[in-house]
Amino acid sequence: MLTDSPGTALSVIANIISTALKLLLITVVALEIALQLAFPLLPPNIIRDMPQYEERLGFRLETEHGVHEFPALQNVHYNITTHFGDLFDLTCVEPADVPPFEPYEVSFQRDSHGFRNAEPWREDVSLVVLGDSFTNGASIQRPFWQDLAESMLVLAVPGTGTLEHQRIFDAFALPRQPETVVLAFFSGNDLEDSQRFHDMLRQGMTRRDLAHRYKNPHEYTVLFHLLLHLGEGATPGSTIECHYPVIAQTNPPTPLAFFRMFLNQLGEDEASLLQSEKLRLVKTSISEMASALAAESAELILMYIPHKAELYWRHLDAATKEKIIAAESRDRKLTGLNKIDDNLATQREVMRNVADEIGIDFLDLTPHFSAAIDAGAQPFFLADTHWNQQGHNIARNALLDFLNQSNLEK
Repeated sequence: MLTDSPGTALSVIANIISTALKLLLITVVALEIALQLAFPLLPPNIIRDMPQYEERLGFRLETEHGVHEFPALQNVHYNITTHFGDLFDLTCVEPADVPPFEPYEVSFQRDSHGFRNAEPWREDVSLVVLGDSFTNGASIQRPFWQDLAESMLVLAVPGTGTLEHQRIFDAFALPRQPETVVLAFFSGNDLEDSQRFHDMLRQGMTRRDLAHRYKNPHEYTVLFHLLLHLGEGATPGSTIECHYPVIAQTNPPTPLAFFRMFLNQLGEDEASLLQSEKLRLVKTSISEMASALAAESAELILMYIPHKAELYWRHLDAATKEKIIAAESRDRKLTGLNKIDDNLATQREVMRNVADEIGIDFLDLTPHFSAAIDAGAQPFFLADTHWNQQGHNIARNALLDFLNQSNLEK
């Protein structure tokens, strides 16, 4: 009887393995192509860390004015539920921690530059509001600025700071000769965002350059990020107990979670802040905008937006503060958290002095939100760093009163 030699058998096995690997490779490539074609429809938590994420979704990362723009003319529709919030990614808080609320929908259309304005824009406007995600109000159907004036523009880009706001001001606001410009300054990260933008320009880079810097080819594949996501889901949870939510001693009690990098700003002392490049950059930027408006007999108002921890820290007991500081201090980037009580109002007072030195009005939203919280309001989403509708209503009333008083004084 004839039998195959060992070499022949090994050859057959090798051919089978080779064919299987080729089929696997073809399948993987085909699947990756299909996923790339469906890119805008994929879950954001899988693709948002990919280098091409913003470009594939229609963002303009290289613009004439140097600030990125959200997708032009995009029809936006959000379902806001207990699963909504940036703190699900930034902290250990879970959807089960969020008190139930009535889900709602938010719909609007972006204009040709990705802002939240009706088109066509008017050539002359009486009011312009500049800011970041707090001003953008993407999760709110009625943001604080809505209908404050008959002719107005809202020029707000999430993830931007004062230096970028100045670029937008020069490109879009100043040419329309507004009577009043409100510059919304967020204490959580506007100084840091301005420093980041300055450093990017100093290196001769754009936002697109930053997105693609130091990236490997596999980081552009959906399958790689899908496997990462599945791996994270299969990995046993951390043995470190989650310290959120904490409970503020308000009436009624308020469950809270804070973003650690915003906490870091509260520990910075006055001397360090006054000597910092980031403050010098922001002060110069604000001064230049104020001077440009003054030359047109117009005014700049600096509106200070305190972040969540800045408002609620005084409502936490000592044990809760110690728990937060101990947990967040594991991150070596965070320093000075044990100095928060001593420096809670430092950035606010420094920015007030900046406004005084420049000679512009300063609207501090801190007392308005503090009074509302003392009266039982809960103006923030638990699992998000931003205001809910109640928070926008508080800001709206404060700004409207301020504008009306300013007009009376004129």
